[in-house]
Amino acid sequence: MRLGLMMAASLLTLAACSGRGAEDDAVATATGDAMAGSNADADGAFAEAPPNAQGFASAMAMSDMYEIAAARLALKHAEGTPTRAFAQMMITDHTGGSKALKDAIAASGQTLAMPDKLDGEHQAQIDVLASIDGPDFDREYINQQTAAHRKALGLLKAYAGSGDTAELRQFAQSAIPTIQKHADWLDHNSPVPRATGATPGMGVDATPAPR
Repeated sequence: MRLGLMMAASLLTLAACSGRGAEDDAVATATGDAMAGSNADADGAFAEAPPNAQGFASAMAMSDMYEIAAARLALKHAEGTPTRAFAQMMITDHTGGSKALKDAIAASGQTLAMPDKLDGEHQAQIDVLASIDGPDFDREYINQQTAAHRKALGLLKAYAGSGDTAELRQFAQSAIPTIQKHADWLDHNSPVPRATGATPGMGVDATPAPR
């Protein structure tokens, strides 16, 4: 009898401990699941159904936070003027995107838990950028941005097509042209292999066009 009571008490203690940080874990899980399922194949088709409103909103908020943090580093560490101009566009566009996302959530009448800091994956990318300068920074920054925008476009297109909340679907539809503009610039300015002697991110007429 005494052994049974001790086991029950241990289980209760374990359950209480596992509840700590549950909300943060839920946000991180939703964000990771949404971004993992957002990859488009080479033809632009989407193999995964879009996440729910919580997963979509968390993933987009995380994307904006990462883009702004990376762009601020680019203004300090990038060698190329076009790369810095692109970074400034990232700050402007993703700051506006964050506000538009919050407005869409408010209009939907939902209360969604949003991340307040970068997750481990995105923080690791920022740490890499913070450790390099010049041409190496330009190359790494553009490579990271290319992958990030590919994922963001996949997520936006998937949610815009069949997302579960009308206001967030409208947000996704309105965000696609801006993210596509970023992706097009990145495709045009993808890093040239070091062996060629060309400076990465320095395509002809590479400076982003004004909005």
